[in-house]
Amino acid sequence: MVVDYKRILQLDAAGVSQRGIADVLSCSRNTVAAVLGAAVAQGVGFDAMAGMEPAVVRAMLLPEQARESGRTAPDLAEVHRELAGPNVTLQLLWSEYAVRVRDGGGIPYSYQRFTFLYRSWARVTGATMRIERKPGERVEVDWAGDTMVFIDPGSGAARAAYLFVAVLSYSAYYYVEAFADMSLQAWIDAHVGAFEFFGGVGRFLVCDNLRTGVSRADRYEPALNPVYARCAEHYGTVVMPARVKTPTDKPQAENVVRFGANAIGAILRNRRFVGLAELNAAISEQVAVLNARPFQKREGSRREVFTVEEKPFLIPLPGTRFEIAELKKAKVGPNYHIQVDSNFYSVPHALIGKRLDVRVTSRVIEVFDGQVRVASHARCRGVKGRYQTQPEHMPAGHRAQLADWTPARFTSWAGDIGPNTTTVIEAILASHKIVEQSYRSCLGVMALARKTGGAARLEDTCVKALSITANPSYTLIKRLWSTWQPKAAPARSLGEAGFVRGAGYYADSEAGQ
Repeated sequence: MVVDYKRILQLDAAGVSQRGIADVLSCSRNTVAAVLGAAVAQGVGFDAMAGMEPAVVRAMLLPEQARESGRTAPDLAEVHRELAGPNVTLQLLWSEYAVRVRDGGGIPYSYQRFTFLYRSWARVTGATMRIERKPGERVEVDWAGDTMVFIDPGSGAARAAYLFVAVLSYSAYYYVEAFADMSLQAWIDAHVGAFEFFGGVGRFLVCDNLRTGVSRADRYEPALNPVYARCAEHYGTVVMPARVKTPTDKPQAENVVRFGANAIGAILRNRRFVGLAELNAAISEQVAVLNARPFQKREGSRREVFTVEEKPFLIPLPGTRFEIAELKKAKVGPNYHIQVDSNFYSVPHALIGKRLDVRVTSRVIEVFDGQVRVASHARCRGVKGRYQTQPEHMPAGHRAQLADWTPARFTSWAGDIGPNTTTVIEAILASHKIVEQSYRSCLGVMALARKTGGAARLEDTCVKALSITANPSYTLIKRLWSTWQPKAAPARSLGEAGFVRGAGYYADSEAGQ
């Protein structure tokens, strides 16, 4: 570390002891004593050098130390001033410095040593290191510390939602998305969503040293998670993990977490969201508003600066999105469905009993019999016990059974049960793009009406389900059905029970006497 000799003279003039100076500047007392001794020998003090640059003071007091390496020291104060210029980088300044030194017959420092000397000088002197952000250069990513809440449409229970933040360093244009967990799958999906939101990728990705991004943290050679590294390679960007406990390496992400994601959480704190899709739709609306808000200390807004100055410099998106693909084996059950992560997906009924290969991504379940793909389904996420059934996979008898049903027939049947059951059936019918895929769920609700408690129990269950979510599923209805308790009958009076004779009884008795 380069010690600031000018600072030593300043602290000495202020009456600080040599031990105290050494503690403040994190240097040895021998260094402090040598600098003060050189100043006394030359008959100078802090007042005489107050207007000089630290590098000049260093060269004046102990010039032999500046030359002992055999290399020519750069003018670090000049480097600092030059960095304030637009598009000026340390790489450029080092190149110019190296040419000047070689032309003068000297030996320059390497680029790594040059940058180390500058950063050490900036830290010791308290100078603010100017970092000129360039359009399309960096995307900073992080998880926000605070969570939000959404209602699981399957169970009706409240769940925590974790907020992912991605921000472009130059324009401060940012993206926020909620996830049910902070798994590697969520981390990759979040990046893909952010890149598609920006319409491109920055040259560098700056992330924290979290396990989903970095397998082993190291200041100089961090080991990236292999899947994360492949994702970065797919999009043509380079991951640059921030130094441990150094939030200044990704200041824009820290600011967005503080004033963006947390602000969105506060704005939406009194709203109730059923499912992540509904929550993310509300978050997207707030992000659009905040990105369009004018800057306080610069012209325009995040969106304007991004659209005009930064978006043209982003790396274009590849033709296909990156997906984590997991290969599994699954046996086809008697109901011609395979199980993947507590949900069930249909395959052709002729394959009952066979073990098939399954390719699982964040969006799709693909099933293979050898080299032939026999089924493909949209993956159910954040729920359990769901069935995805394609009519062509059913035996002929099952298809005939479903062919007898239509949406109108289901709603007509539900109308005989009650208005709440009708609302539930309509919601289930509307929950699939292909309405026939909802028929089995409707049949499951109908089957409950034939069990103990019948129509009254089903209607009461639907009332409770609708109080939890406007879009209840068969899984939720079934779970609430199992916990249903009959209403207690109102207490009867003694008279209603037949234990009180009444005034007429006694009147008749008296007349007989």
